[in-house]
Amino acid sequence: MHVAVAHDKGNEMADLAATEPDNRLPWFSRSGAAELLALAWPIILAMLGDSTIFLVDSKIVGKLGDNELAGVSVAQVFMYLNYVTVFGYMRGVKVRTAYAVGRGESEHGVAYAKAGAFIGAFVGVLVWAVGRDLSWVFRLVGIAEAIIPIATEFYSAVTWGAPGIFVMSALIQHRQAIGDSRTPMIVTIAGNIANAVLAYGLAFGSWGLPRLGLQGAGYATAIVTTLNGVVLVALLFRHTKNVQSKLPLTKAAAEVTSLGAPTGLQFGLELLAMTTFTSLLGAMSAAEVAAHHIALGVIRFSFLPGTAISEATSVLVGQALGRKAPRDAELAARTGIVLALLFMGGCGIVFAFFGSGIARWFRDSDQVVAIATKLLLVAAVFQLADAVNIVLRGALRGAKDARYSAVLSVTAVWVCIPTAAYFLGRKMGLGALGGWYGFLAETTLAAALLYRRWSSGSWRQAHNMP
Repeated sequence: MHVAVAHDKGNEMADLAATEPDNRLPWFSRSGAAELLALAWPIILAMLGDSTIFLVDSKIVGKLGDNELAGVSVAQVFMYLNYVTVFGYMRGVKVRTAYAVGRGESEHGVAYAKAGAFIGAFVGVLVWAVGRDLSWVFRLVGIAEAIIPIATEFYSAVTWGAPGIFVMSALIQHRQAIGDSRTPMIVTIAGNIANAVLAYGLAFGSWGLPRLGLQGAGYATAIVTTLNGVVLVALLFRHTKNVQSKLPLTKAAAEVTSLGAPTGLQFGLELLAMTTFTSLLGAMSAAEVAAHHIALGVIRFSFLPGTAISEATSVLVGQALGRKAPRDAELAARTGIVLALLFMGGCGIVFAFFGSGIARWFRDSDQVVAIATKLLLVAAVFQLADAVNIVLRGALRGAKDARYSAVLSVTAVWVCIPTAAYFLGRKMGLGALGGWYGFLAETTLAAALLYRRWSSGSWRQAHNMP
């Protein structure tokens, strides 16, 4: 049913695109915008759910003490380095499936989903095995000795869920690619509710459950994410029990890897750059670090919807090129850019005019508020460039141009952000503001180069686009 809907809406865009010459396509399609938003809004809620499940753990563990909270925070940083890389890798499932749907070969999408699930389970077991005792890594990077045992305990507990969450990631990408972004949203929200209840019960021994402290919160997250993965596996087999694909799983896995590996490395290296940036800020005053974290938290309200629009654009571009309708892909990308510009530009106006009040809501400190207000003003400036940057990354992935996008994005992040934090922030005394100038440079540079690639890249020649 979802595939049929995707074809119907794709045909609406095709009708519009077919009436215009290549160089006169509009920059916005109302039917295309409706289709993008229908895919994007459940993705936004699902992404918020992914973030919330770990925030709940932090909130619950915070009641146990400062060291416990610090240990969990350290463990989560290392978890994200693993998890984000795999989540990026699974974008290969999304793009391959979207092409298969566009070609009318949705059964191949099932093969890609299964291949991604097998890969996710295998990598998850490796992450679990390494996670039995990560204390040596924490010591290697200089984590305070008092919190190493705590971080080790939590990481060991929560990574029992690594195979489940990686399988879940593959099947979420498949669902989104066939036009069903609501099912993953429902599963994620239900999982968040279950995690909050179970984590509290296992941490404090409530409702007849054993009192396991911070490990209880980790086990709860592992149990819930594993159950989420099981639910999505069951739904896959239920909806595709009569579907037969002639695409071998080994070939499907190779095709997923060819597109997913560059994006996985991109996501991991970008997060590593941000971690390096935060480490450089750690040598500055507490007020600088606090302001940085406040501003980062605030701009997530614009970044997450922008990312969801990018993911929806990636699906529609892949489906369009799969059915050999490159002008539909062009129109989907343009519509995605306009929607992201409208939303993120609006957020930029809010950051510029109400940044001080927003910052004070988080921390009533004149020094922190003053710094955070400046950071949000910089954020207001780069919102438009970031909108173009985010959407075109998704569009290029959808056009199977993932390697160029990955190399460019990683290079821009590492050249601009840690460098600015070190030279402008630490050496020139600008603090967090110096590092945030790096955000401005990175988003502007990446947006310009990605737009050039989209406008004249190899995907256009491959599909006879001028």
